[in-house]
Amino acid sequence: MGRIVILAIVLVVGLGSTPVSAQPVSYQLLGDVPLGKKPMLEVRAVQAVTALRVDLDRDDGTHFTVAHPSLAKGASVRLAIGDGAAGKASYKGTLSGQLPGQKDRWSEDLTFETLVRAPIKVTYDFEHLDLDKRVLQFKVSRPAGSATLTVIGDDGKELATGTATYAKEPADTWLSITWKQPAGTRVMMMKLRVVTADGLATNVELIPWSVTIDHEDINFATDSAVIDPGESGKLDASVTKIADVVKRSERFMKMTLFVAGHTDTVGPNAKNRKLSLDRARAIAGYFRKQGIKLPIAYAGFGEEVLKVKTADSADERANRRADYVIGPSAGAPPFKGPYLKAKAEWKQLR
Repeated sequence: MGRIVILAIVLVVGLGSTPVSAQPVSYQLLGDVPLGKKPMLEVRAVQAVTALRVDLDRDDGTHFTVAHPSLAKGASVRLAIGDGAAGKASYKGTLSGQLPGQKDRWSEDLTFETLVRAPIKVTYDFEHLDLDKRVLQFKVSRPAGSATLTVIGDDGKELATGTATYAKEPADTWLSITWKQPAGTRVMMMKLRVVTADGLATNVELIPWSVTIDHEDINFATDSAVIDPGESGKLDASVTKIADVVKRSERFMKMTLFVAGHTDTVGPNAKNRKLSLDRARAIAGYFRKQGIKLPIAYAGFGEEVLKVKTADSADERANRRADYVIGPSAGAPPFKGPYLKAKAEWKQLR
């Protein structure tokens, strides 16, 4: 609801030579409104009035005129102020009108402020979340006042809380909040409450949780994406680990298994991209056949995210690998840094 400011107009106006003993109107300013609505001037007639008119100049130089033909005694009307532009604004002008049967107009000076509140938008990205140092950075679309953070572990229980106050930093400034949590615990979800400098509040849920499945990489033949039967035991061990993560966490969120394929630097980049994609698809397909029912996404990064930095055309076994990561289905895949720069396309296993 908008904040209502009651401003009674006290008029001592001469109409010709006859003094007026009672004020013709009173008004209320509904000057604090959400975006999408305009502030309102609610005018109530103490006496019957005609040719009601509001003339206003906003502090940016824009002029507004609003008129209403007449009001019977005791009747009221709401007159829209301005154009609904977001933010604070100051107005100066007049409210004027006539009494029935009188030629002269009465007029009263007006001075007031309005606030059209834009929605609060809180944004963050994984590049500004450091789970090891327990620091979250975020932006808010209005000057900031304070924030509180509740951290939930992968067992669904509260791990920690954090609080921070801010000095009305401008909108879209990176802000930090920290927390402490017990050693050996994993963050699944973060509940952030942000209060702006002008008192508006919003709540957002962040899901930074992901689990990288430790595994032994399988060996593919040169230029092949066929899984050798002798390598299947390595994948079966990964299936068991994936199923264990799913069992512990599926009651808290919907998850996706991400399979990212990589190559060494031998051969053209385009060929390595395709080879890594084909191998990632083969691994994803094997997991599906072994009963993994999660949505599975796969991508090929070729030689662009090396585990061991090498020169071109270097036969490095450590770079011929795949990542298996389980993350929330909502939001972006849980990969950052060089993975984002590689801009590989994630495909859904059908």
